[in-house]
Amino acid sequence: MPDSAWMVRAGNDNELVDVFVEESIVSVGWPDLDNLSDCSSRASIKERYTDTYENRKQGRVNTDSAQLHMIVNRIEEGDLVLTYDKDAREYHVGTVEGPYKYDPGEAHGEYPHTRAISWDEDTLSRDDFSTPSQNILGGALTVFSLDDCLSEIEKLRSGEPTGEDEEDDEGPPYIEEVESRSEELISDIVADIDPIDFEELVAAVLRAMGYAAETTPPGPDYGIDVVAHPDALGFEEPLVKVQVKHTKNSTGNEDVGRFLGTLNENEKGLYVSTGGFTNPAQHEVQKKGQVVTLLDRDDFIELLLEHYSSLEQEYKAMVPLKRVYIPTEEG
Repeated sequence: MPDSAWMVRAGNDNELVDVFVEESIVSVGWPDLDNLSDCSSRASIKERYTDTYENRKQGRVNTDSAQLHMIVNRIEEGDLVLTYDKDAREYHVGTVEGPYKYDPGEAHGEYPHTRAISWDEDTLSRDDFSTPSQNILGGALTVFSLDDCLSEIEKLRSGEPTGEDEEDDEGPPYIEEVESRSEELISDIVADIDPIDFEELVAAVLRAMGYAAETTPPGPDYGIDVVAHPDALGFEEPLVKVQVKHTKNSTGNEDVGRFLGTLNENEKGLYVSTGGFTNPAQHEVQKKGQVVTLLDRDDFIELLLEHYSSLEQEYKAMVPLKRVYIPTEEG
């Protein structure tokens, strides 16, 4: 059995399937990067990538350089490589036959980083894989490891039964995996937002909820970053005062206590702290009843997602999301 198996997707829109098979290769993009043969580590590829794509965010730098490192260094001769033909719902399976090669040829000029592949004559139907393996094979990256389903790939190549009934019970449901990963990625985006911009985002979410909300101007505001009214003219009660802390550290009871001291009669408070709150801080608020609501990062993201469709376009651009539909087992 081969030591490892890999997925290499055939272009952004699956357009390179025929090229891969006809030219006995797999290849990936990032065409502005020239030959990476002298980059023997992920760190050296990351450095070259950063020099080439200067304005990319750190998360994308890490992900892209990791995939390039797989193509250049981690995939070895003798490993299996799969690529998906989504029209036929079939996987082409092949064996790596050569080292990394930089080949900006006409047939795949936008995808110049290549590996030579000896493709099997037979393809594998996606429908023949167990559900856990289908979930692994459905990963979103261009290049990723398939070691967790390597044994099943080999069984299907040899015509053996896969034991799907036993394996289907392993691992969390696919929708839970997708939701968990999405939450992580959204949390990463929120963490990278500038603190001043985050205050504006908080005000925008309140407006999406139906409040008239604005950030306060610079100056002595006693810790109040946003004010919100139920009506546009500010006549209706209650006035909502909002303090925003975009931090990794938990907010303590002293900070919460000072905020409580700014609230007058018939005013409510909202405290948003992406670092969460200490237990004493939460107890301080509980003593005041329904005067103040505390939102940590997860609470704020939940509120953001609930009202995302009503968010102003410039703030959607700050946290760009796309609605997708995922099959579930619920009737």
